[in-house]
Amino acid sequence: MKKLKTALLLVLVVAVLTGCTTFNNFKEAFFSDGGNNSDTIKIGVLEPQTGNDSQKGEMEIRGIQLANELVPEVLGKKIELVYADTQSSIYVAESAVSDLIDKAPAVVLGSYGDAVTLAASKPLEEAEIPAITITATNPLITDNNDFYFRVTFSDASQGRAIADYVYSGLGLSKAGVVRMKDDDAVTEMVSQFTNRMERLTKDADSVNTIVDISADASDADYKEYLQEIKDSKIRAVFMAVSLKTAENIFAQAQKMNMTDVTFIGPKDWHNQDLVELQAKFPGIKIAAASEFASTTTSEAETTDLYEQFLSAYEKKYGGDDPEEAAALAFDAYMIAVSAIEKAGSTEGQAVKEALKATSNFAGVSGEISFNDNGEPTKTINIDVIQNGKFVSVYTVN
Repeated sequence: MKKLKTALLLVLVVAVLTGCTTFNNFKEAFFSDGGNNSDTIKIGVLEPQTGNDSQKGEMEIRGIQLANELVPEVLGKKIELVYADTQSSIYVAESAVSDLIDKAPAVVLGSYGDAVTLAASKPLEEAEIPAITITATNPLITDNNDFYFRVTFSDASQGRAIADYVYSGLGLSKAGVVRMKDDDAVTEMVSQFTNRMERLTKDADSVNTIVDISADASDADYKEYLQEIKDSKIRAVFMAVSLKTAENIFAQAQKMNMTDVTFIGPKDWHNQDLVELQAKFPGIKIAAASEFASTTTSEAETTDLYEQFLSAYEKKYGGDDPEEAAALAFDAYMIAVSAIEKAGSTEGQAVKEALKATSNFAGVSGEISFNDNGEPTKTINIDVIQNGKFVSVYTVN
């Protein structure tokens, strides 16, 4: 009885001194056995629920929650989703992941955004809690960290796949690049695209036009940029820019009647906004990398899991095609549950080894296996838009 009174007094002191968030974490850790001894098994959700990236975070949360509704238990126990809000800030991310670690999840899913995911990487590794990033592509997240895995393809894979599409899909041996000036985030993609084009064509000058766009570019500037591309006579351009920047380029390209050039964007473009842009600029050829095979003119193979996901998504969120982020998040949850099941435990090392052994997982976003670095080996598709729908026209294994 004396020990219980002391414990309760300590809880009150902690509540007064450190506030509600810390108090809740302390209470949860003190009064819960955690792990296999508790009534639930926890999966952490590290996502921006507020701030500039909250809409992107919401897409990933949707996929996780849909998967949880379909598979709510593992090892005979209910799965409890525990959340931490990064607030779209690298500074908040450090405290958010710390709060999540205090809740002792078996696996952490997320976060959207390379920088906040990198901030979470080391603390999760030190706590020996496995994690799966859903859409973050920076290779440093998984490099030298046995506990972090990725279900999306990396920037390097994306750059190489787009080069393959230019060379084999479009049958072109020359290409250009458009990128933002001083944007280090796209360096790896552009480098891999350029290197792959040189290897495929055996021509060191195969990427002969690289246009660096200023962040404060005007309409006159965009005209000048595109005139450089037009004068080079290239017919394929890798667009390592945001979709907002691409819209300005498409508007100018349509004015300049550049209908013979294919503008190819990264997977971040692959959403309903791009469909609307294609309708706005019908004369412009647009393609984008994709996580999974979209509608094709022939009957496509689909898995039972894929059909379950589409049905559940439509029922809960309406008729719009789901964002790729939701599909990837769905797969990340399913892979995490499968690993816990195979491990027969929530112990971090055991779950990590089960994740490393993931092979040929038939997910919504394709068949996924992890290599030694926690990177997925999966197909990459290149999509165009036909009749308001994404259509896969090229696949890179």
